[in-house]
Amino acid sequence: MNKSIITQSAVALLCLCAVSCGKTGGVADGNSTSGVEQNLPVYNIAQSDTSTINKSRKNVLVLSASPRKGGNTDLLCDEFVRGAQEAGGNVEKVFLDDYKIDFFHEQHEHSADSVASDDQAPLIINKMVNADIIVLSSPVYYMNIDGQLKTLMDRCFRNKGLAGKEFYYITACADAEDSTAETAIFAFRGFVVCLPNPVERGMVKAIGMGRKGAVEQSQYMQEAYNLGKTI
Repeated sequence: MNKSIITQSAVALLCLCAVSCGKTGGVADGNSTSGVEQNLPVYNIAQSDTSTINKSRKNVLVLSASPRKGGNTDLLCDEFVRGAQEAGGNVEKVFLDDYKIDFFHEQHEHSADSVASDDQAPLIINKMVNADIIVLSSPVYYMNIDGQLKTLMDRCFRNKGLAGKEFYYITACADAEDSTAETAIFAFRGFVVCLPNPVERGMVKAIGMGRKGAVEQSQYMQEAYNLGKTI
């Protein structure tokens, strides 16, 4: 079988199935199962319905971490972009899977500079530094964000240029439970809370969206567009 077909099939299987983990407990083989009690932190991040940035034309960076162009999370990013552009924003969308982002290494503890010659993380981080508003997006994989975005987050270690940014969150998952989408929101906030003086502006949580393109026929497209208009 062609290698590319195998790869595409694996990605499709992960996108459709990885988020449906049966995490809420239930009955299996006649035995009761219970959830694992978790003592998770509550992040203290400032929130605002209106912009705290006093600029007539804001720089907006949308980080699309979906592995599928035209996937549900990516489509929601496009709608946010459309709304933000209509609201007068200077908007750039970055599809992370188009870039080579090296893992965090010990050398990066003191500098975000590349270790590998083909590493493009500093290029994206520089875009983040120059942005007023950053949109973090990822589908839910194994009750978390995907590796594309998490690797970039790790590379932002000690970057002082990310202070005072406004953040939006976008996620999509196959599970029809809001709690599943919340696992991605929790991961977004875990990054944002470590930055100086962030402001959280809003989010879209598209649940029950497993099939590629399913979001196109949902209310979440309008939600993403409307959210983009709020910049």
